[in-house]
Amino acid sequence: MKIRPTGVAAVAMTSLALALPTAATAAPVSANPVVQPAVVSGVISSSPASFVASEIVKISADFPTSKPKVSLLSDNGSGGALLPVSGQTAKTADSSGKYTFSVRINTAQKVQVQTSVGDTTPVLQLTPQPTTGTLDPITEDGTGHIATARAHFTPIRKGQSATLQILTLVTTTTDEVTTAHWKDIATTTQDANGTATFSLTDPLEVSHQYRAFTGPSGATIHTISNEVVYAAGRTSKNTGLSTIYLNTNQGDSINTRTHYFEGQFSMTGSSAIPECVATGAPQLASAKGRGNYSWSFSKKSFTLKLDKKTDLCGMGKSKKWALIANAYDKSLLRGQAAFNIGSKLTNLAWTPDAKPVDLYINGSYRGSYNLVERITADPNRVNVPELDNSSTNITGGYLLEWDFRKGADHNVTAGSRGWVGIKEPENEDDGTGITTPMVNYINNYLDQADAALFGSNFTSNTSGWQKYIDKNSAVDYYIAQELMKPVDGNMWASTYMYKQADGKLFFGPMWDYDLAAGSADRAGGTVFSTGFYLRNPVNISAKQSTKTWFNRLNEDSEFRSAVASRWHQVYAALKTDDAFLAGQASIISASANENFKKWDVHEHISTSQVVKGSWSAEVSYLRGWLRTRISWMNSQY
Repeated sequence: MKIRPTGVAAVAMTSLALALPTAATAAPVSANPVVQPAVVSGVISSSPASFVASEIVKISADFPTSKPKVSLLSDNGSGGALLPVSGQTAKTADSSGKYTFSVRINTAQKVQVQTSVGDTTPVLQLTPQPTTGTLDPITEDGTGHIATARAHFTPIRKGQSATLQILTLVTTTTDEVTTAHWKDIATTTQDANGTATFSLTDPLEVSHQYRAFTGPSGATIHTISNEVVYAAGRTSKNTGLSTIYLNTNQGDSINTRTHYFEGQFSMTGSSAIPECVATGAPQLASAKGRGNYSWSFSKKSFTLKLDKKTDLCGMGKSKKWALIANAYDKSLLRGQAAFNIGSKLTNLAWTPDAKPVDLYINGSYRGSYNLVERITADPNRVNVPELDNSSTNITGGYLLEWDFRKGADHNVTAGSRGWVGIKEPENEDDGTGITTPMVNYINNYLDQADAALFGSNFTSNTSGWQKYIDKNSAVDYYIAQELMKPVDGNMWASTYMYKQADGKLFFGPMWDYDLAAGSADRAGGTVFSTGFYLRNPVNISAKQSTKTWFNRLNEDSEFRSAVASRWHQVYAALKTDDAFLAGQASIISASANENFKKWDVHEHISTSQVVKGSWSAEVSYLRGWLRTRISWMNSQY
């Protein structure tokens, strides 16, 4: 028999409204209707008394005179019939005679407990309390390294997790991000006042939208704040050099050489280098890592691609630039020294220019860098015709690099002398780039040049090496490389050539001088300021062939005579490189000082690296090495 209390049981009320009908109207538990009791026979209550959406609420029921199994019913906010709550199984009473259900309440709803024999509690109205979240304007500590974001939530939930988010930017020059989404960037907890304080290290200098949210653990509905637009202010080391600010849209680290990260680029003016003027408002850019051996260093170099052609530091308009770290070169000057030498060897059609700058990436200071013109086919750089799959004349132009690593899209051989990468034309995603006939053509041309150079009639002006290789560029390039002694310059890597349409192979441009001018003690006497490096074969296990094109060229008396004659023409100009280095050292002194606060000037990157213990000692060593080198070479010619 059913036990029916003689009176209506007291109902534990919450701060929310409690609907207590005179007759219960709960829907049946099963397809077979259960006749509802005529009077209320149980007590129902909720805890906590005040809750917010997505918090877990404990619903307790008590049927004082019986211990039947009970089920939880709800209308799920629909206002319709009360039905069993999904996932909640029938329960038996605990030791105190109460029945307890834990339910996450997302929306206002009515609930009731029903026994297995039809008795019910009153209908209880559960309504989540309204919540608010306010994110204050984001502030900085004055150094540019730390920003603080504060959000205030009600009702207060001390110790509850809170998260700061940033809205990602949809990219336009790459396919890095195609759909904007909110990304978690910092987590903390509410304090006793309901305030969540977030700290951001090296905050992004690109404008983004930020918001904060809080909610109970496992919640699907959160209290979300207003949105705040913020971009960190820019700091500077005030070294007198231009400062480049490179910021990826999402603040991602530029940690690969195979993927471009989209962001923004801007550059301030320089008080020390008048031609370096400010670029104005940030412009779209993308960047990736660069270098081979140097990519393993902590201080890394980067490839930069601007959205539009821009003249940087008076070096001409281009989209393509490089940010060279000079990590191995602790003088920070070898690249500029080499390019200055190249500018005086005018049979090299073009030599890159470089300007010293300070670099920040995503608000983090990275050190003193060289902003360098990248080697590329361009009327202002390597001026060769740009080929594509519509080109009918495939005899040129080509931009080529001797590279034992075979790092280009297409790599061919020059006879048995080693690998040459085709740098341009490149593969293109739309299929308009290099074609198989082009690859075959330049491969055959290199094989023919190698055969002529190493043939028995190689000194002939008409059928020997001069049929395929421009003598004047070979002479100037050889002088530059022999003078600087770059480790890879012995036809291993970073040795460039280009070919005009219907023209010969020209040597150049110059590139890659961090392991040069005595900075590395490698085979062939690279550390010494005396002795030839490219003229004679080096008796080591070469990365390409032991006997190189330069070795063979020096076996031609006409080539050696041309080198001697050209040396006497340029010797006086080359001697002025010491004065150039003295001036550059003065210009970058403050920048170098800041650089070596971040990067250890005593660090040995390799066992063969020459380290002098201070930046000033490195500069003195480089200047002395080059003075001696120029003097020694002059004694040979």
